[in-house]
Amino acid sequence: MLLIRGRVRVVDLLDVVSNLLHGEKELESYLRANPPSEENVGKAKESLASAEKHLRYVSTRCPKEKETLKREAVLLLVKLLFAQARYTDALNEFESISVDALTIHSITNRMLKILAEGLAVKAMCMEKLIDQGVRERTPQAEDMIIKYYEQAGDILLVYLQNRDVVDLNSASPTYSGNVAIGSGSHNTTSDDSIGSILEMAVQKSPLIYIEKGEVSKGVGRFRDLLRAVGSTTSKNLYRLTLARQLAEVLLRGVCSATYPPIALKTDRKRGSLKARQYSGRGMFVPSNEEEEALLLLLIAEAMANREAVLERRPEHKQSRQHSYDNATAVYDLLAIALVRRSNCAILAEALERAMKFSYEEPHVWYQFALSLIETGKFDRANVVLKECHRLMPSNNTILLLQADLCYEKLHLVDDGIALCEKAVDNSDTTIGKSKAYLLLATGYSYKLAECRVKSERELLEKKAYDAYNKSYSLDSYSVESAYRLALHLAQQRRLTEAFRCTRQALRLQPGHMNSLALLSLLFSAEKNYERALEVIKIALAEYPDTFSLLLIKSRLENSLGLFNQSLITCSNMLRLWKKEYQNTLEIEKNRGTGLLERFTDSGSKAFLLVSNTADTGSVRESVAASKVEKALSEVASSYQSSVWPRLGPQYSWSVQAQIWLHLAEIYLEASKTKEAHDCVDEAMTICPLSHLASYMKGRVLEVEQKYSEAKSCFEAALCINPYHVKSMAYLGKTLHSMGHSKLAEKMLRDAVNVNPTAHQAWKELGVVLEALKEFDTASDCLITAINLERSTPVIPFSNLFRMS
Repeated sequence: MLLIRGRVRVVDLLDVVSNLLHGEKELESYLRANPPSEENVGKAKESLASAEKHLRYVSTRCPKEKETLKREAVLLLVKLLFAQARYTDALNEFESISVDALTIHSITNRMLKILAEGLAVKAMCMEKLIDQGVRERTPQAEDMIIKYYEQAGDILLVYLQNRDVVDLNSASPTYSGNVAIGSGSHNTTSDDSIGSILEMAVQKSPLIYIEKGEVSKGVGRFRDLLRAVGSTTSKNLYRLTLARQLAEVLLRGVCSATYPPIALKTDRKRGSLKARQYSGRGMFVPSNEEEEALLLLLIAEAMANREAVLERRPEHKQSRQHSYDNATAVYDLLAIALVRRSNCAILAEALERAMKFSYEEPHVWYQFALSLIETGKFDRANVVLKECHRLMPSNNTILLLQADLCYEKLHLVDDGIALCEKAVDNSDTTIGKSKAYLLLATGYSYKLAECRVKSERELLEKKAYDAYNKSYSLDSYSVESAYRLALHLAQQRRLTEAFRCTRQALRLQPGHMNSLALLSLLFSAEKNYERALEVIKIALAEYPDTFSLLLIKSRLENSLGLFNQSLITCSNMLRLWKKEYQNTLEIEKNRGTGLLERFTDSGSKAFLLVSNTADTGSVRESVAASKVEKALSEVASSYQSSVWPRLGPQYSWSVQAQIWLHLAEIYLEASKTKEAHDCVDEAMTICPLSHLASYMKGRVLEVEQKYSEAKSCFEAALCINPYHVKSMAYLGKTLHSMGHSKLAEKMLRDAVNVNPTAHQAWKELGVVLEALKEFDTASDCLITAINLERSTPVIPFSNLFRMS
């Protein structure tokens, strides 16, 4: 009789196990093909009826001594009911079992995963019922939801860690009497997926904290999940998502004042359902939010790069797109983090690695092109932008960016013009066409600056004017179009029209810096220096730390005879330079003579004398001379430069050189050749190959009547820049002083051919022709010089074109 009863129990147990396995198989097969969603509810109710029957059989017929089987069946049933949107039933089923007393030693690894899914489903059911209004949203309910999500995430990590141990310790699966119902060997190690429910659950709790405004708790939860010892047998794409999400929170929602420091201590107790975490000495700990975000993104970038799907066959399209989306999200955040730190070189390297899985993906190509531009790899950036245009032929922004690159960096003006013409044809909006015409006109202006043939110059002037005018007429509310048109008119000495367009630009944007600078130069061209100085002071009130505005102010003050005030402005520029570029001084502190330190020292005699000048408005000229003795340092490219210096390693030194060469010219006009000589010698020491420094040295030597040495300096300047008109004009003057009038005539004719508005060249040509007895021609030249000088600003209009 006992034998018969034993056989019946075995048969019943086998029947229970069989139903459990059938129910689980049907449920997991369905969910793999149809993740839980509102769209799949109807299908789930039909397809999972058989699975529900199997699982309910187990939950009701399972022997009491096999409580584990019942617990598994109920947890699987909870997941089934959730897929069918029966949230209240799912919660009731979950409450019928007890899971609070479970420890890591009391359950199998298979059960860990099922339990994690059950806890995650319970939290999701509670959220659904609150959203539907069935349950009230209370702080206690939200805390319980977070608790269940955290428990699910912790148990999932323990499951993955244990699965690693099983796979590493067992070369092949080992089957025992209980394996079908409880051993870790039941896991399928070839299946790395943890399921959509658990992937969502592991990310949910920190996001809920952040939604509630508890950012510190959310960041702490992210850190706990990421510090868990990783699983080597699964891809663990959730780690990539967690790292990206935490980096995004740190970049967007945390500042230095609210940044929670990292604590490496762990509260994990032996036997608890908590994952093992990395620990030990010598670990790098980020000290601020930027370091932590950058570290997370670099780790995420490495993971995304490693897990990228490169297979191009159609059946891999979905997985390939998924890995690409994960990677681009990381790269976008990496761009934000690195650009903030002005470290585009690392970004360019990272994006170059991304090229292997970015075939026909324009977004990454475009980001790569921008990073190459920022790192100074302009030729390569041009090639990448061509590919971007092939991928996005309707995107005119790429064409305009490539055209600007050709103008500014590659000196491929014709290529840039061709790109702008293409952009004009492709534009289907008036604003887009206006921008294309504006950049097209800029290209014509660049060609005009290099053109030496009169007929071609006239044609380019007309083309540039027409393009500027079309740009402005298409978008009359564009400040840049109005300003550029005004600047072009000013360069053609059509001052009345230039005034009108400049005032229109300022009506559109009263604080537009370039328009204010142009207005000041237009007043100075009319010799209304007082009004020009008022305008530049208004501009400086808005932009006090702008070197170009301060240079114009100093020049205007000198034109008004305010010699000492002009020197004070130069002194302010030097102190501003030291403040802005102190790091450069530290790196290259041996560059120059080192007099800058003494000049800008607030305790020095020179500084006190300058301060007294500012207070009293009157001081002897010897005071200004003492300033120069404490000054100087740097290479060159002053406001007279035909190419305004761009941002880069040399930029800071070029800015300081502008100040010193400008200061030298001020002293030269005040007949203080010794001080001017000191300024020029300093510039030559710092950058002996600067054509502007050579030109200014020649000016000083020419005033000292050292014509042979001056001639050598002007010739050196022209060897570096053959089209520097001022060097040509003063070389002609020097040759005339040396008795070489024919050579002087040739040089001066070349100068006025290069720049027909150079009044100094016309004047010197008239003087030379008079000496050669060509009185009629000389008279015409001198009249031309007088007419041009009447409309000449304190600095050339063309310099604003390069600066803006």
